[in-house]
This record gives sequence, C-alpha cells and structure tokens, in this order.
Amino acid sequence: MDDLTAIREFRAERDAEPPAAREAVWRALEARMDAAAAEARSFGEAVAAPGPQGADGGGAAGQPARGAGATARRNRFERRRRLLAFAGAVAVAAIVAGALVLSSGPTAQRASAAEILHEAAGAAAASDGPATLVPGPGQFYFHKERQLGIVGWLSPVPGPNADTPAVMISGTLDTPGAYNALVPTTVEEWVASDGGGRRREALGTLRFWSPAEEARWRAAGAPPPPPFNAEYRRLYPRPFERAQKANAHVIDYKQKGFGDRFHFPDTSKLPTDPKALRHAIEANAIEVTGFQLIEPKGKAKRLDAVQTKEQLVNVLFEGAPTPRLQAAIFDALAELPGIEAVPTTDSIGRDGDAITYATREGIRAEFLFDPETSDLLATRGVLVNPAASASFKQLPAGTTLSERDFIEAGVVDSTRATPAGPVAKG
Repeated sequence: MDDLTAIREFRAERDAEPPAAREAVWRALEARMDAAAAEARSFGEAVAAPGPQGADGGGAAGQPARGAGATARRNRFERRRRLLAFAGAVAVAAIVAGALVLSSGPTAQRASAAEILHEAAGAAAASDGPATLVPGPGQFYFHKERQLGIVGWLSPVPGPNADTPAVMISGTLDTPGAYNALVPTTVEEWVASDGGGRRREALGTLRFWSPAEEARWRAAGAPPPPPFNAEYRRLYPRPFERAQKANAHVIDYKQKGFGDRFHFPDTSKLPTDPKALRHAIEANAIEVTGFQLIEPKGKAKRLDAVQTKEQLVNVLFEGAPTPRLQAAIFDALAELPGIEAVPTTDSIGRDGDAITYATREGIRAEFLFDPETSDLLATRGVLVNPAASASFKQLPAGTTLSERDFIEAGVVDSTRATPAGPVAKG
C-alpha cells in the first residue's frame, strides 16, 4: 500500500472502524513519519558533514551559544537552502501530518517535546555554523547579549565603612532610601585567548514594581544603579580603574585578562552519538574544561533522569558545543522520560520553546531555544512561588528575576569590530 492510499483509507475509515483499528492505522502512519524524518536527518548530516577543519575531536570546541543575531541570521538562508536538498525525503511525512491535522477538528495538536527536540537536533546537524569560535593570535571572540537582573541600590550611596551595602545584585534591599528594579543592560564583550579584551555595558530602561515606586525614584532625582552611578564610582573606584568611559548610560572597560588561568569551553572529548553521550552523562564520567558542570565528575556515582537533563542542558548552554554535539544533546534530551518543551517568548520578542528545571526556592530556571534553527535564545529565572522564596516574597508570581538573551557572536580582529561589520562606538 502506498502512502497516499494509506492516508485516504485512514480518513475514510477512522469514524467507521473501532478504536483498535484506528489506532493501528495511526501507528503505521507514525512509523512512516519517523522513518522519513530519520532518513532526512541522515541525509542532512551527510551534506553538512564538516571538512577537515570542522571535525569534532582535537582542539577547543569554543563555539558560543549561537543567538539569533546577525551571524545566525546570515547563516539561516544558507541553512534553509540546504534543507531543501533533502525536502523530498520528508514530503510523505508532511502530507501525512497535514491530513491528520485537517481530519482532527478545529485545533491541531501541538508536537510532543521529543518531536520538538528532535527537530532542533536535525537543524543543528544541518547547520553550517563554525565548529569553533576560539580566537587565534590577534583575534577576539565577540558576543553580544541583553541581560536583565533584579538590583537593589541605595541613594545617597553609603561609604565602604557603612553597615548597609550600597547595592544588592540579584536581590532586593528593604531599607530606607533603597530602590529596587529589574535592570536591563546590553553587554558587548571582546575576549582574547588569554581573557583580555574589552567589555561595554549600556543601561536600558529600568522596570519598577509599581508606578508609585517609580514616582518615588524620580522624585529623588532618578539616581541610576551601580555601576552607572557616579557617586558609587567615586566611593568605590577600584573596579573602574581600567574604564575607558563611564557615565550614567555606558561603562566601557579594558579587560586585563587572566593568562594561563583562562580557558575557553572545551567539550571536544564528549561523544557526538546521542546514546553514548547520554550514557556517559548518566555515569557522571564526562570530561570538559572552561566551565563548571552541574554535578562535578565523581561527586555522584550515577545521575538520575532529572540530573542527566540538567547536565545536558548545562553543556548545551555553557559548553559552547559544536553543531554535531549540539545535535546529539537535543537528541539525547528527547529520549529522557518526562522531558518537556514549553512554548514561550524571550524578553526581546523571539518565539521558541523552553526546557525547564524543577522549581527550587520558588524559582524556575528556563532555557530557551528555537527548534527550527537550533539557535539558543536565552536563559532566565522566573518567580513561580513567592512564598517559597527567601528574597522575593513581595513580588508577584510570574516575575522574571533574571534573563540573558543571546544576540550575536563571532570572531573579529579588533575590539572595535563586530561580526556584522560596523565599528563599535566607544
């Protein structure tokens, strides 16, 4: 029986046949869809297989979490054009899916988390992204992101000998003269192989808990939070000794570097087969450098499903995986029991899905990605249960406490250049 005949018979008989028969047809069609998707991915990996410089193994795997910025946007057309080369392999799956959606009533059922993660794996496998973004001699790894964080600060600023801290990062201050807000900054950083380079932070528009709180802040002269506060920089000058520019809107630092103590993330020793990767992580036997693991090697003899998920996500977002390793991580996540992918939007308006961690102390960690491109979009912490939080009991449930939105990354030749081309202003 060919595929179109199977579809027609399924649609004609689904109301007449008993549930067991309908289920059998459904499973047969699902099997055809899975086979077509597997064939497509295999072909996609073949046409996208890296050459001698892009192979896994050997050298530092320093590719950053690829945001949906200018670099990703430039690559997306080429990636989509490549996907067309094996579109015929998934044509049957698309026809089957369309028939089932049209036959299933007014609302189409959302794909399962496993299907979403396998889609992201396929996109990563077909990616033409570089295998490494570790800078060479005279080069810099550039990345740009938008950061949101809870900040509490005092104005007037207390001195170093005061009993009250001048600023609370990732927390609130409940003292007279304190202001608390969600503070957005745009961070651009240029990092050489030894950790030296440049970091530029630009302050965005503060978000207060209420209009009354914002009015009180404005009545006091709208004092900016540190490090953008001039009084704070005067009282605490040491962190700003290497600042090339410092005002109420921008802090631009020249970074000294850390020599041999600085290392870019290296995941080159991890297997790129999904099953082998999952088993290695479950055994808590993986070796990486340049970033910390959720469960350090040897701390636990064996990781359970929750710990395995969190370790895979940690490597995905912090380990700068190559496209092949990124595909393996998504596929390994898809095979874990109870895995979820929740539709969501990041703070700059990009739609995607989020892998979530269990709520701890009232806060849920979310890791956002775009399954169509495999781009890593953001990480964030969301207040779910204020009563269970030691620091945020006064905030409403659903408040974003912190977020990092990945925008752009690449290797450039100076601390005044970006991958998009224009010279970065001081």
